[in-house]
Amino acid sequence: MNYIAEKYNKYSVKYHSDVPSVGSFYFTSGGETVKELFYLPADKNGTFESFIEGFLEGKTAYGVFDLRLERRGDGEAVIDGITVRTEKAPAFGTYFIENDILKVGVELVWGGGLSYYEDKRCKIEGLSNMLNHADTGRLVQQSYYGTGEPPFQKGEFMGNPWVYNPVQGGDRGNKKSKLIDYRVEDGSVWVKCRPRDWGHVGLYTYSYMENTYTINGEILTVENRFTDWSGYDHPVCSQEIPAFYTVSYLDNFYFYNGEKPWQNEPLEVRRDLIFWPEDWPHHRFPLNKNNSETWCAWCDGDDYGIGLYVPGATMYVAGRFSHNGTKDPAGGPTNYVAPIYHLRLISYKPLSYSYLITSGSLTDIRRKFTENKDFTDNRTFKDYNG
Repeated sequence: MNYIAEKYNKYSVKYHSDVPSVGSFYFTSGGETVKELFYLPADKNGTFESFIEGFLEGKTAYGVFDLRLERRGDGEAVIDGITVRTEKAPAFGTYFIENDILKVGVELVWGGGLSYYEDKRCKIEGLSNMLNHADTGRLVQQSYYGTGEPPFQKGEFMGNPWVYNPVQGGDRGNKKSKLIDYRVEDGSVWVKCRPRDWGHVGLYTYSYMENTYTINGEILTVENRFTDWSGYDHPVCSQEIPAFYTVSYLDNFYFYNGEKPWQNEPLEVRRDLIFWPEDWPHHRFPLNKNNSETWCAWCDGDDYGIGLYVPGATMYVAGRFSHNGTKDPAGGPTNYVAPIYHLRLISYKPLSYSYLITSGSLTDIRRKFTENKDFTDNRTFKDYNG
């Protein structure tokens, strides 16, 4: 037991450990004792940092704290020290990075998912933010599917039982995920959160999500990292890599699915997609196994829009919800695509992958992805599909 005679909203734990461990941190906030869980990977000289719950709303901790560790395996796990400090919360909860071409918004209040993407060269009246952010599910964000078996208790969504589903923004009740930490550098921002479980309301998952967003000229690079520390035995599932939502106005879906990738062959287009759970087979687009040109785009009738390139994707799921052609990024209507890869989550083994986003005419989108087609191969996916 220790006594902290100062207010704080962030704590740092130094430790050394042979095995993964889950910690419990007890502190006082708002006159109540609060318990927060955190995860420590095996590390001989580790440091873990986290904001407290409610940091973005101005909450602070004060007084007594206690730390307890539960090892996930045989070995030593020792806390070497803890420090606390106070940091100023960002004014609006959205952090923007930009250059002369792009402006990108990272929604810190919703786990660090992307809520804003603007191409400053766009001449279309009323089209600034191309992304939909109507709720915690409508971001460009990480989302994964796991077990539906005990000890996990299934959730529910749209009248259906729901498996373990960490979602970066939050849950179906619009309860936001917990911001763990973020760092800002020139042209780049890194963010880490503890996501909610989509099928429940107010329930955190035993996982962390991290993103690094970097603007390079006309292209946004996104690096993703997911660490599950639930201990659950997950099956192989179709995973969204990532979930991607646009404004309804960008309503034509383009992709390539031939056998001669990166040779400027004709694209496929779907102009009349409906809500993706309806008529399900017609919203799934399996990709040719020899096709490495795994990018897609949502564009308007003049073929102007936003594109997403995920090396290693094997299928797209795409559709339009309540289509009305609005440019309102907070509106109910939206367009969705998720590149898919079949893999299973492995507790305590981080999963990483990267993708690119760019915008402009369809021709320009394809050119930029072609020029950057070898930026990564996401080959680590194969370590999770067995």
